[in-house]
Amino acid sequence: MSPVREHYNPVITQLLREHDRLPHENIEERKSFQRKILFLMNAIKLEEFEQSFA
Repeated sequence: MSPVREHYNPVITQLLREHDRLPHENIEERKSFQRKILFLMNAIKLEEFEQSFA
């Protein structure tokens, strides 16, 4: 696992747990968690992509 994944995976896992605890009626809060998770996942992919050229 890349160092950037090791750094962000616990954060993403925590966000996923919090997202899953929310009731389905809390649509806006759930979407907010989803956006944060996607942002972090994109940050990981970008960092790995940049490192592949270093």
